[in-house]
Amino acid sequence: MPAARDAHGAPAARVLTLAVLGPAPPDRGGIARETSRLVEELARLESVLWLTFSRRYPRWLDPRRFDAGEVPAPPSAIPSLDWASPRSWRDTGRRIAADSPGGVVIPWWTAFWALPDRAVMREVRRASPRTPRVLLCHNVEDHEGGPLKRLLARGALTVADGFVAHAASDRERLVRIAPRSPVLTLPHPVEILPARSREEARRRLGLDDSPLVLFLGLVRRYKGVDLLLDAAPAIVRGTGARVAVVGEVFPDAAELSRRAAASPVKERLIWKDEYVGEEEMRDWMAACDAAVLPYRAVSGSGIAARAFAARRPAVAARAGGLPDVVVPGATGELFEPGDAAGLAAAVRTALSRPAGFYEAGLADAAGRASWPRYAAELLRFVRAVRGE
Repeated sequence: MPAARDAHGAPAARVLTLAVLGPAPPDRGGIARETSRLVEELARLESVLWLTFSRRYPRWLDPRRFDAGEVPAPPSAIPSLDWASPRSWRDTGRRIAADSPGGVVIPWWTAFWALPDRAVMREVRRASPRTPRVLLCHNVEDHEGGPLKRLLARGALTVADGFVAHAASDRERLVRIAPRSPVLTLPHPVEILPARSREEARRRLGLDDSPLVLFLGLVRRYKGVDLLLDAAPAIVRGTGARVAVVGEVFPDAAELSRRAAASPVKERLIWKDEYVGEEEMRDWMAACDAAVLPYRAVSGSGIAARAFAARRPAVAARAGGLPDVVVPGATGELFEPGDAAGLAAAVRTALSRPAGFYEAGLADAAGRASWPRYAAELLRFVRAVRGE
């Protein structure tokens, strides 16, 4: 997108045109990282006000998010929204509206933020009616929700002026909930980074040259790691691969650690229950031969995006938004959710392909979902919602 110019052809002074309200480091969550990248990319195109949370999550909601390895908050992220203070909800809305920005983008993924986000959007509508309020939906409803969470979510979703979704299935949900609001469907953005050598990554991680199948990320019940453990014996017998599960095990999935320790192929399992920083995550993805996503419920997947960036095929359940991006024979292989035998068969297929088989499909998918394209499309959508 070309930079704006004044009447004499010189670069025009940029004014505040966009506000973003979302998490930031030291929150270690993937959505905090993605919000940081979103602000970085949007700031190349427009002036951005980034407001973030002034109080950490309660321990009962997410007990391991801030335990260790914290990084400082970005200087551009202004602490503002306190989930426990309705006064801060109103003040945050006023802070956004004071600049009459061309739009406010709010990452949305859990009903925990429904009441604060709803209050902020209502205050923005009151104080700056022309500012469109767009929810960037990583999930429409909580993966492990109930009637109360769904009710709270709908209360916030029906206040928004527009939505960005990462999956066609989420778009359908949003159309049912808020039929008059426009929805833009964008695949999860892919970070374009220099290629990392499989051999060098394995050397740093202390791995041998056996085929490696990887689950990467926070281990929660809905992510289907139990299915991967069920499939592990067939994967090991059929391919000789090692199966790695790398990421913090959330309390709701604690029994999986015991199951892994009792697995009949435990000597071929790598079970790394700890926080893994960005560089080590890149090493694990470079070291693997296939990334496995056995999710029972999912919208867009940051792990699939990481696999595409590393040019590694994704073996994924046919759930949520995964079939939108995982194309059999091009970017990976699919299996039916809950089918351990199907998972093992899909892994065998992926590992049996010749070297470089998926390269072209993965490169194409990564290019179409790059962060610069993602940010530019989102910005165009916000302007369209505004009526420009």
